[in-house]
Amino acid sequence: MADTSSRCTACSWPLGSDDLFCSRCATPTPLNVDPQATLVNPAGIGHATGDEAQASAPLPTGTAFNDRLRHVLGAEYDLISLIGQGGFARVFQARDRRLDRLVAIKVIRPDLMRATAFVESFRQEGIALAKLRHPGIVPIFDIREREGLIYYIMPFVQGTTLEARMNRARLPPFESRRILSELADALAAAHRAQMVHLDIKPANVFLEGDLQKVLLMDFGIAQALTGPVRESSGGPVVGTPEYMSPEQARGLPEIDHRSDIYSLGALGYRMLMGRPPFRGRTAAEILEKHLTEAPVPLRDINPTIPKEFADAIMRCLSKDPGERFATALALRSALESVTFFGADGEAAGREAVSGIPGTLVILIASVALLIGLLIGQALR
Repeated sequence: MADTSSRCTACSWPLGSDDLFCSRCATPTPLNVDPQATLVNPAGIGHATGDEAQASAPLPTGTAFNDRLRHVLGAEYDLISLIGQGGFARVFQARDRRLDRLVAIKVIRPDLMRATAFVESFRQEGIALAKLRHPGIVPIFDIREREGLIYYIMPFVQGTTLEARMNRARLPPFESRRILSELADALAAAHRAQMVHLDIKPANVFLEGDLQKVLLMDFGIAQALTGPVRESSGGPVVGTPEYMSPEQARGLPEIDHRSDIYSLGALGYRMLMGRPPFRGRTAAEILEKHLTEAPVPLRDINPTIPKEFADAIMRCLSKDPGERFATALALRSALESVTFFGADGEAAGREAVSGIPGTLVILIASVALLIGLLIGQALR
């Protein structure tokens, strides 16, 4: 039952006790714990407005929504708790009774079920994602549609998001390179399947377990490139402003995999600098900067970042898609070639004054020191 004492600040719709977003207009509530939640323009996906919205039946929120989901899941799954919520879906932890395993269940907001084009896109993209097999992409076990709800069933993974990890401390460049490289590899698999993620951000990167294995999550607004291209431009802006490519910010129809490469560059900038390449007071102000401003070069702020690393990130952030890396694998190759032997990022094979490679000098010195210690011990 909704708590009528709490209402949406935008449309005055009653809010449930656990609602992070208004179920009617998707406005973040005071309980919203994800300031980078996916930005969705509801009007662009068939959201009801005016008299139509007033005439529609009240949507279940809070406890009522949970009860409805439990009824739909029936005897197959025990619903445990709400573990996440974005602009268009909620994610719950549940137990698969038959296989005795924990799963995550992602459910589309009930009001979006009226947007047939959105639901069909979500369904087709889920089918495509279910076919992906890559250790860096969270798979989908099943897609179901019952009694007015459509939901994914996915494995439940334990760990933390990259967002939470960066909030604790800034990542060192070597660790940032590893995470970006693994993300690029996962994106390459998605791009081979003709899918563009469109919402790469720290909250959608999961670091699993003690080894911090990188998992790319939430393809919920992914764009499949196998279907016909939309006729008109200037469509709904979908994504997260701080990490959106210029073409995505414009709502252009011809977005391809290079948009994800830009977003990965924006994520890398945030990992190295502690902030995204562009900030602003509003989403519109941030999007305008993506379109018109050049980001401050990384080494102008921190010259200790290896040059090859900084160059790769800045190339990802090119306004022109043709100037970015052609593929995610090309980006991964550039990241893997980065060396960290020198503070200024010079090549690892940089020679010492004597003309002998620096690594060989270190090795010879270490062996000489060990021999000296052994001789000294023998003399004593």
